[in-house]
Amino acid sequence: MKVLVLAEKMKEAVSVISSFGAKGIEAKYLRLSKVVLVSRKNETIIRLVNDNIEDYDAVYLIASPTLAPFVEPLIEELSSRGFYVNASPGSFYLSQNEPLLFVTLAMNNVSAPRAIISGSGKNIELISKKVSYPLIAKSFVGKDVQQSIIANNVKELTSFVNSIKKEVDGFMLREFIEADLISCAVVGTNIFSIKRKLVDNTPQKLSKGSFYKLTDLEKENVLLATKTCGLDIARVDLSKGKIVSVEPKIPFKSFNSVCSENIESFAADLFAEKISKLERKSIFTELKSFKSIFSKTFFRGFFK
Repeated sequence: MKVLVLAEKMKEAVSVISSFGAKGIEAKYLRLSKVVLVSRKNETIIRLVNDNIEDYDAVYLIASPTLAPFVEPLIEELSSRGFYVNASPGSFYLSQNEPLLFVTLAMNNVSAPRAIISGSGKNIELISKKVSYPLIAKSFVGKDVQQSIIANNVKELTSFVNSIKKEVDGFMLREFIEADLISCAVVGTNIFSIKRKLVDNTPQKLSKGSFYKLTDLEKENVLLATKTCGLDIARVDLSKGKIVSVEPKIPFKSFNSVCSENIESFAADLFAEKISKLERKSIFTELKSFKSIFSKTFFRGFFK
């Protein structure tokens, strides 16, 4: 059982590798920048600097959503080859694209703040008197946020729209929930939560928060959001039970400190379980292949 830990920096992988080793899983770190994808005709080759991807059973990917343009093709290729990866194809694109994230959550019955998305500032002005306040207003260039404010009334929202002089690709209005933020580290079905007080509309630092016990309904919503986004390991933030963000990267140090846990060990258990299932599936596939060879021979009676 061997896992390749791909991360942007070594310090992000040290505790993970240590926890994997304690569980008897061989894990090795490789900087993400040392992975190269080479496309040739009908195939894509994964090349590692001084290593071989075929020597591993699974890949633990620790990366920021901003790396989606490179990470997504990598996840797609790894998944198609049968490697276990903690993120499914499309998951990083979702985390990086906030409007798409909220549309996807809504379509999958995940409880999240109400959101309105439009490609026109004029449309936003037209509905400004029909929406509830306060709300978060954001303008986008591509998938990136250009400007963001908390609008408390029609006048503030209209001023925000009119103040934008550059070309933008879209606007999003999102219900603003003035309440403490609950940040969760999700590993499989295990959830570790921290309450962060809201001060001047800004949540306190994760490391300054306090341990929080989720309700059953909150747990259900967090797990549904994680599954909807195609992640087995994720950070999920919610306020008053509604999901406000989903990311593929967990700041283990802060969560471990506040929750008094070693969350990386749960990640190791998850990988051990997933790899075990892959191995059983591989054996079953080989058995079916072996059976087909003899299905038309004298030995067919031995197979049921």
